[in-house]
Amino acid sequence: MMIAISKRATAATRRYFWRIAAAMALYIGSLYACEILIEDNGLAGPAAYALAALPGLAFAAVPWIFTRLIVEETDEFFRMLYVRQLLVASGLTLTAAAVWGFLETYLPVPHIAAFWWPTLWCFGLGVGAVYDKVTMGVAGECR
Repeated sequence: MMIAISKRATAATRRYFWRIAAAMALYIGSLYACEILIEDNGLAGPAAYALAALPGLAFAAVPWIFTRLIVEETDEFFRMLYVRQLLVASGLTLTAAAVWGFLETYLPVPHIAAFWWPTLWCFGLGVGAVYDKVTMGVAGECR
């Protein structure tokens, strides 16, 4: 399967897409392995701990990959747009995690598994893109 990347894409954007594709392939593959080996077949011990950490480590690559896009981007305006997206995503995620943590501490609200916070951060990148579009007229689309 080929991933279609625009011919107008910059070198930084192309590397970003390939890195994201690799990280998500590792994430999905390791998550599948966890389900099969740990959940279905009862893998235990140090091997289970190592395997269970892999999806989180694969997902942890996403902020690094986005930061590499910022570092490798040569257009200063797009760099600024990406930084704004990163700040909006980080602010939303940290605020939501802190507020929910205190709600869990003091009120009978449902527990949220920690692996949802990085997912919220990715959603926050989209919120940051909308913020860029509204305030700057462009969302920092990968071109």
